[in-house]
Amino acid sequence: MPASFDETRLDVNGVDTAALTAGAGEPLVFFHGGGVLEGADCFLPLAERFRLVVPYHPGFGGSASDPSISGIGGWVEHYVELFELLGIGELALVGHSLGGWLAAVFALDHGERVRRLVLASPYGLDSPEHPIANLGAIPPEEVYSVLTNDRSIFAGKVPMPLDEEFLAARGLEGQSIGQVLPGPFDPTLAGRLSSLTTPTLLLWGDDDKVVPVEHFPLWESALPNVESRIYPGRGHLLFWEDQAAVDAALAFVTARRTIAS
Repeated sequence: MPASFDETRLDVNGVDTAALTAGAGEPLVFFHGGGVLEGADCFLPLAERFRLVVPYHPGFGGSASDPSISGIGGWVEHYVELFELLGIGELALVGHSLGGWLAAVFALDHGERVRRLVLASPYGLDSPEHPIANLGAIPPEEVYSVLTNDRSIFAGKVPMPLDEEFLAARGLEGQSIGQVLPGPFDPTLAGRLSSLTTPTLLLWGDDDKVVPVEHFPLWESALPNVESRIYPGRGHLLFWEDQAAVDAALAFVTARRTIAS
């Protein structure tokens, strides 16, 4: 397994964009969620079999903001261009939370490019009795206990007390999310998912306090070509909390069989 990632920087239509890369072979891309402090090292085992690419969305990590983006389609087209620059054609795609929604929309718009799709705790569907957490209304110092029960994930990554530089970076991420997020759910998504025939693996932690596990059956019933599993006792940061979820993603994207519809 590679010991670490290399960082690549590219100009994507004038936006300085950072992507972490490791390994070689067929491309596998991971779309992160609404935060990046947890890092991506838990995915390095995937680089044993794939060319692993973890790009930062505009306004996150080492990527500059793009004020011109309005709506999730702007991020999709940003990544179409990024993949062209990286020489990525067909790929396996993994998305978590906000990145799960982005991955699903990317696969809907460019299904010919996505060989296999993994969605972990994706945002996007409406469950009125079990709404997603309003992280913006939670005091910043309490957000990390909502994201996960395993506080070791953020060890050494969250200054206490929170300083101005740290809060400014989170504010920039929030602005970027605000450019694409339509609200507590995507009202266009439910009607589109029935056409997503890409083989999909759906993963969830049953103690998810951000996108509650009650959203799981909504996605499972909407996706026509899906395998699914729930991880007991795991929270929103499923991949970081449980290596078994990473292993499941690896097994799924490595397989080439078609799931029966």
